[in-house]
Amino acid sequence: MVRRLIYVVAGLCLTLFTVVSPVVAETSPSSLWSLGVANDSFFDQDRGYTSGWDIAYTPASSPLTLRIGQDIYTPDRENSEMPPPGQHPYGAWLYARGDYRYLLCPVVLATTSFSFGTTGERALGEEFQDLAHQVLGFNDYEGWDSQVSERWGWIVGLELTWQQPLLRTASGFGLDLVTVMEGQGGNILVDLSAAAGVRFGYQLPELTATPEPNAPKTVYFTAYGERKIVDKNVFLEGVSGSDYRVTPERGVNTLSCGIHWREGVYQLDLDFYFPEQEFKDQELTYRYGLLRLSYWY
Repeated sequence: MVRRLIYVVAGLCLTLFTVVSPVVAETSPSSLWSLGVANDSFFDQDRGYTSGWDIAYTPASSPLTLRIGQDIYTPDRENSEMPPPGQHPYGAWLYARGDYRYLLCPVVLATTSFSFGTTGERALGEEFQDLAHQVLGFNDYEGWDSQVSERWGWIVGLELTWQQPLLRTASGFGLDLVTVMEGQGGNILVDLSAAAGVRFGYQLPELTATPEPNAPKTVYFTAYGERKIVDKNVFLEGVSGSDYRVTPERGVNTLSCGIHWREGVYQLDLDFYFPEQEFKDQELTYRYGLLRLSYWY
């Protein structure tokens, strides 16, 4: 299984390199690379949306970002072969995604996205989790035979971000109001969300479709509240009639907060998410953190 995992990851990386290498050859340095790692171990948990990762590449002066990634879902760490009632099904999503950004006006940014991937055994959730647990010294989970069935899937999305400056001082400190509207649809997820929050800190970055390689030093904090309306979520509802399933809540609230830092070619973003109940009769809520490391090269 581990050998298969290595082959698949190597193949995905080779595919990504093949796609982006012609673009790299035609542009000067200062392309943006980033690695995002999400995990609920920030809160000493291992359930619900338990982990995720993605590797993203943005060519220099380009509004396009390409990424490969994976999301993993499990019940609580009781480690039964079938999720206990009221707990999250086993599931995984291995995908490739493209994002294209367009600045509608100085304070409104539109981002379109398209993802293609797979659920089920092809998504390698068990293999990735077992490998991580072996490295960290955790027990393996025994219930992956009950995971959401295989399906080749796609998701299209549109996000609108509006940034309204509220305060700017001569010393560089500022406060912004930010609102976000996002919709996504496909045979994996269908939902619509609205979020509002604030950013406050030093040298707040402006909205841009093309990440700036020579931005000034920045440190700021964020706090958001989100309301999501859910029509479809196969990681809860399953793919086939034989899948273990739960009934999604059609309205889900999530609070989040984060700290963001950039200096020169280095950037670090750390966000924490606190979703409310996501499905009927859910016994345990979950929390997770997302750490993203970025580098202009």
